Amino acid sequence: MEDKSTLDAEQERAWLALLKGHPLLVNHLDAGLREHAGLSLIDYGMLATLWEAPERRLTMAALARSVVYSRSGLTRLVDGLESRGLVVRERLATDRRSWYVVLTDAGLKAFEDARPRYLADVRDHFVALITPAQLKAVAAAYGAVIADLAPDHEELRQYHPAAGD
Repeated sequence: MEDKSTLDAEQERAWLALLKGHPLLVNHLDAGLREHAGLSLIDYGMLATLWEAPERRLTMAALARSVVYSRSGLTRLVDGLESRGLVVRERLATDRRSWYVVLTDAGLKAFEDARPRYLADVRDHFVALITPAQLKAVAAAYGAVIADLAPDHEELRQYHPAAGD
């Protein structure tokens, strides 16, 4: 029987590398976006999610699921983006209790202005440092985590291991 209370040396090394490397990368990406575009990494992720959405709009619930954020936390983030004119909220015609978050033209411009720097940082500090096989392994590993922790999470289904089938 496997002892689930310990990790072997390789497992622990991999886990600790993730635990320490992830915030270093996230903090670097966040600092670059703040300096060059006035956006946080979370802001950028929300704008990117809306940019990909049909008609550049999602319901608050769908946006929260897409960016893996609590609904209350998302409300605060949307408030900040809305106050800067990057998004607007619109009521759903079919459900007066629900709202769409819509990417504005100013939000689209902010996203498009930030995107080249963001992609360059991702390439320079992540993609360029690992082999294609490692890149594929990272996608498969986190696809498996997503499938385990959020199997019915429609907005994340594209990252599941079976998505490439």
